[in-house]
Amino acid sequence: MKFINKDEKQIAEANSFLFSPAAKPLVPSKKLLAGFAKVLVNGRVVGVDHSKPFQARMIGDCVGVPTSGSDSLSGEALLEAVAANLEAGMRLLDKQELVLAKLGGRLSEVALALNQSREFVDKQDEAQERFILARDSIRKLVKSTFDHTTLFSNGPSEPIVVAVPTLGTWEGLSINRCDISTPGLKSVDVGKVVPGEYGLLLEPASVEISFSEWRKLCIHNRLQWSLLSERFYQVAQPMMESARNGQWMSPDFPEQIPDGPLRRPHRNN
Repeated sequence: MKFINKDEKQIAEANSFLFSPAAKPLVPSKKLLAGFAKVLVNGRVVGVDHSKPFQARMIGDCVGVPTSGSDSLSGEALLEAVAANLEAGMRLLDKQELVLAKLGGRLSEVALALNQSREFVDKQDEAQERFILARDSIRKLVKSTFDHTTLFSNGPSEPIVVAVPTLGTWEGLSINRCDISTPGLKSVDVGKVVPGEYGLLLEPASVEISFSEWRKLCIHNRLQWSLLSERFYQVAQPMMESARNGQWMSPDFPEQIPDGPLRRPHRNN
């Protein structure tokens, strides 16, 4: 291409990317989950050890596998290990619920600080200090752990899986961390209640959204606890009674499959 002057050449070079074709088509990448996959084994939250067999990897070590010719003790031991894992999952969710309750209290402090700064101009400095204390407390709460495992995540994360026996198969129940990468909670984290300070000036609507997101986390926590509690009593009562009578046999342990070693019927819920 022949240019009349130097300015035309510079403009063409600056805008050349608008006309050049893409090197390859843009394909949306699959969303990757942060963190490492963890399971409840021996009543503890641990990482998945793929070098171990399914029984030791997903349920517990030194647990016998009941067969048609074995005594009832191996069946009881296996179910006791499953019950211990479910109970540990329930304790994890109880700890998560406690932290969520404290987080809700700190959000109330944020709302009070915002109202104070908007209604009393002479007390804006006091309101900002009150907000900073509540915000710093929230930042500390979301770092809470259970058995060295975080209870919250900044974005989608790998769940903690509990292996449980059902009718003729093994299933995995997922325990999800609370995702705090939501618009309302993020705005509180980077916000302020006084115009002269650094950060995003909060509005009542922003705090209202953060409360709505917090309530959803609380509801999700209770739903997960109810699911684990229901399975715990199924294992601890009818299955254990059948195992004591020698009438219960463990389902076959599944083979390794691309989506994981267990069928998780509620994985996409």
